[in-house]
Amino acid sequence: MALYRLEAKLICRQAKDKAGKAIAGKQVSAVARAAYRAGERLRDERIEQTFDYRSRSQEVVHREILANDNAPVWLQAPESKEKRQQLWNEIERVEKRKDSQLAREFVIALPVELSLNQQIEAVKTWCNKEIVSKGFVVDFAVHRSKDGKNPHAHVLCSLRPVDEHGFGLKPSTDGKFYGRGAVGKGAISDLDHWRESWAKAENDALASAGSASRVDHRSLADQGIDRLPEPKIGVSATNMQRLGKLHDPDRVRNARRVRMRNVVLPAIRDVERSGEVRQEGLGKTWRDRAAVALGRLYDRSLEFLNDESSGGDGWRKYVESRRDRNQAGPDMPG
Repeated sequence: MALYRLEAKLICRQAKDKAGKAIAGKQVSAVARAAYRAGERLRDERIEQTFDYRSRSQEVVHREILANDNAPVWLQAPESKEKRQQLWNEIERVEKRKDSQLAREFVIALPVELSLNQQIEAVKTWCNKEIVSKGFVVDFAVHRSKDGKNPHAHVLCSLRPVDEHGFGLKPSTDGKFYGRGAVGKGAISDLDHWRESWAKAENDALASAGSASRVDHRSLADQGIDRLPEPKIGVSATNMQRLGKLHDPDRVRNARRVRMRNVVLPAIRDVERSGEVRQEGLGKTWRDRAAVALGRLYDRSLEFLNDESSGGDGWRKYVESRRDRNQAGPDMPG
């Protein structure tokens, strides 16, 4: 089943912690980010430091730089490590401020229903339409985990348009969600457009490949789906749990609770609507059996709570009887 994911973030020279606060004396290198995404060894000339991420190259199945026809000749050259190094060093050179915004990054999930070539073509088509056509440069890499799963793309974009003379001025950010002093009720967010356009590009690619799967960029609530979104566990926590180094972290337990809630909720809704759990469409997995069992438990709980013959104290009597049996021991009948 195809999954939808598009995250957008700004890469800034000033390093920040998870709370968004600046870390004194620490800066971010756009060259380092590019080297990491591409799985290459690149040198940042501004700080005279080399970043070597060739050990990650096995996860990088494709890397490519896209630029329009008006870009300098060196950006029109064939794909190479040297071109990538020159690109990001040039971006580092033109950004003078210590708190400069260096690039924008998109992280995009790619459907497993598509072949590698189809995935690459879908990313290129979207990048050319949404970014390159507007004069910006794209450096994207397609990744797959070591087990061949979780295909996704990292799309690094320049924030300055480029022409034959090099990088120009940044476009005005007045009214944009990332603009200085312009955030408020009237702020305009391009993120909604990017998310919708990628959903369309992904669905077009799936249709061309003959797949019946489709994705939707809207939230579950906007789609009218009564289900909680599953929280992100994160790569680090997942890997640590697999290695047995992190037992049941809070985020993993929370994700498990949400998944179980989403499994059980349809059965509870059945009880609320019709007084019983519907059997149609239920399979034989443990999740289906759990949904039926918990749905019936919910049904039984409502009976106790609504037991008029006991004056509304049916649940209290049930709890007391369970307590008496437990205190009496396992040989007590009933």
